[in-house]
Amino acid sequence: MSALDLIRLPNGVRIALDPMPGLATTALGVWQRVGARWEPAELNGIAHLFEHMAFKGAGARDARQFAEAIENAGGVMNAATGYERTAYYARTIADSAPFMLDLIADILFAPHWDADDLEKEKGVVAQERGEAFDAPDDRVFELHQAALYPDQPLGRPILGEEATLANVSVDALKAFADQHMAPERVVISVAGAFDRDAVLDVVNNRFARLAQRPVSASARAAPAKGRVSETRKLEQTHLAISWPSPPAGDDRLFAARLLSEIFGGGMSSRLFQEVREKRGLVYAIDSGLDTLEDDGRLSVYDGCSAKNARAVAEIVRDQLALTAREGPTGAELARAKAVSRAQMLMGLEGPSARAEARVAQAFTRDRLVDFAELRAKLEAVTPDDVRALAQHALAGPVCVAAIGPKAGHGALDVFEAS
Repeated sequence: MSALDLIRLPNGVRIALDPMPGLATTALGVWQRVGARWEPAELNGIAHLFEHMAFKGAGARDARQFAEAIENAGGVMNAATGYERTAYYARTIADSAPFMLDLIADILFAPHWDADDLEKEKGVVAQERGEAFDAPDDRVFELHQAALYPDQPLGRPILGEEATLANVSVDALKAFADQHMAPERVVISVAGAFDRDAVLDVVNNRFARLAQRPVSASARAAPAKGRVSETRKLEQTHLAISWPSPPAGDDRLFAARLLSEIFGGGMSSRLFQEVREKRGLVYAIDSGLDTLEDDGRLSVYDGCSAKNARAVAEIVRDQLALTAREGPTGAELARAKAVSRAQMLMGLEGPSARAEARVAQAFTRDRLVDFAELRAKLEAVTPDDVRALAQHALAGPVCVAAIGPKAGHGALDVFEAS
């Protein structure tokens, strides 16, 4: 089986090939560097709606024939939209990998866009928006995003709004595709078991023809200090809090990952121990990293009773400040490295995770990175590196959102001076 490889076609399309010996299946997909970040305000939600139209038929197949073709090949296919990327991806048996990639090419280059289907999908997205609104742990992050990036595409919901989705027509979809379907924005990733030559034949036949075109740059992220709340009749107050962290592709993310693990990543983390184990104020609390091309955030989420919300927020604030002053202990850092190392290894064993990891590397580094290099950078992180990232977090704007009973909104005041 061939080795790990990143190939660039003359037009700029990149293909990441990651063979995994011993497997009989393949994970593959096409990722585009386009998403809600590039939407005009009046068409907020068009990127996600565009992705929804992917399975309404393409090439020589109508919607049902397209679904049958996927399943006849023993595969599953899906799509997803974010702020900076849109993905069309599949899992299948090795022999069907070229065929599945050809089907994705049909979605991209020969979609069936019917006005009636578009209106039906707007209804489907309306239901999706309703589900997100009804889920407080989703809604609080939508509020947080809007407060963090006010009057910016990054602050608008990926699902769009009823008024902006009403503006999306078939012609608008075509114009959006024409504007953003640039070859240098496309990465094809294949991981697992596959015939390299057969896959590359599809790539050359379908993607090499993609014409180069000017690409529009998105406005730089401008995170703000934000405080926002929404009163709901709920059993709990849901809090989302974030501080600055390195952007995608920044080597400081190795230290940031360890900071997040120590801060609120697991049952031995500082937040879990202080908030749940010692005080019993929450059932669950966790931290994580969110990265963009030019921004990043260290985030904490928890749900608790309204009467406990302020106390939980104070502990979160104080624990981050303590980490910024003193850094982690040697035992904490060693444990965080062990967890992160294991997560890397587990990801390496799954073709879907491998395919997505190669996409991230292609977009942020324009090369594929061996696990040994990643592990070496992780192992090189020192307590001072972690402390520096905590200090970096506290030096920038904090954003906090709360949803639930009004009695819990006092948690926002904890960060007023931050």
